Amino acid sequence: MLSILEQLQQTNPSAEIWWDSSPLDFPRWRASFLEGARDETARGRWAAQLDRFLIPGRPAGSLVRGVTTNPSLVAKSVLAAPDLWAAEIREQIRCQRSPDIEGTFALLYGEAVGRAATAMLPLWEATDGQYGWVSGQLDPRHMFDAERMLDQALRLARRAPNLMVKVPGTLQGYDVVRQLVARGISVNSTLSYTVPQFVSCARAVREGLEQARREGTDTSRWRAVFTHMIGRFGSQGDLPAEAATRGIELSPTEVRWAEIAVAKRIHRMIQEDGLPVKMLLSSLETDDPARGMPSLSMHLEQSAGGAIAYTCKPQFIADIMRRDGEFRGFDAHAIDGDVPPAVWEKLMRLPSFHRAITPHGMAPEEFASYGSFVSTYSEVIRNTRRLIDFVAHQLELSPPRQDALLVSGSIG
Repeated sequence: MLSILEQLQQTNPSAEIWWDSSPLDFPRWRASFLEGARDETARGRWAAQLDRFLIPGRPAGSLVRGVTTNPSLVAKSVLAAPDLWAAEIREQIRCQRSPDIEGTFALLYGEAVGRAATAMLPLWEATDGQYGWVSGQLDPRHMFDAERMLDQALRLARRAPNLMVKVPGTLQGYDVVRQLVARGISVNSTLSYTVPQFVSCARAVREGLEQARREGTDTSRWRAVFTHMIGRFGSQGDLPAEAATRGIELSPTEVRWAEIAVAKRIHRMIQEDGLPVKMLLSSLETDDPARGMPSLSMHLEQSAGGAIAYTCKPQFIADIMRRDGEFRGFDAHAIDGDVPPAVWEKLMRLPSFHRAITPHGMAPEEFASYGSFVSTYSEVIRNTRRLIDFVAHQLELSPPRQDALLVSGSIG
């Protein structure tokens, strides 16, 4: 029996399923999930599907085509195995002449992302760079400093040939995207929720590619994805508050339509313009029948048939697998369908939706003050601080040695 994600991938040969966590975390998560199966029949079915989803040591035989990471996910991975990573930090401390928090954090983060890239490298090599990319996100504390982001991006890109630099969707971030593309470095534009952000990303990619061509830079193994954080657009944005202010009743299903409307428009623009950027949907969610939502996941069902990459967090995979009996199949042309007119008319009365769906509804300077961006930025910063504190604690427990081997780098 094909899994829901396998069926989704079959709706379009260009669709891709990605894993939203380190591939090194997959075996532990798989074992934990299967342990909680409701019965032996479900456990056997799910085990077979997960055995095809991601095969440790042989990613080329897996359903998964790429991996996304970010500081929050790296923090979760490290803090889930503190003994393992504490030992790694102690080794990094030993190899520095003057260990400090920032330098050790940079080494730890680079090591975590580098290990994920190494795990996926066989797929990248087997497909000549088409698949097997691992996104390594830049330090969120510097997302308004183009110079510092570019410096870290170049260092991250040197860690592995299949490392795709994940750049925030800020005014400064799109300048970094342009400079990286000009160097032939693959990019993932993240913290993105709106069509205006896609327009800025597309401009940066075009300008970068034009410069690369002028300078003879090799882009044969170059890729770009634009991350639409679809579930966060509705759950952490301003739509419900704006609707309440205007006396508009906005159902959970209509919030989903708002999220999907942005994705549909971006997908259509990519197809019409022929831009070599693929939309990557993240923050995918299942729907709650207790709240009158008839679908298992509108995010999947209303985007089916698109040339889209879907990055799936472990909890989302668990949710759709537990509810697989509710699923009734995909419409392979769903991506081309329209938002219901009555819903569209209601959504267009909400300022934050109007700004998000209109190509020039926001200036680049406004991206970082958009509601969904602010909420996600706060969360990512909080998780980054947790990881930095873990590093700081290891430094407290492990005084620097006098016979250290080398000087650390720093992202601070």
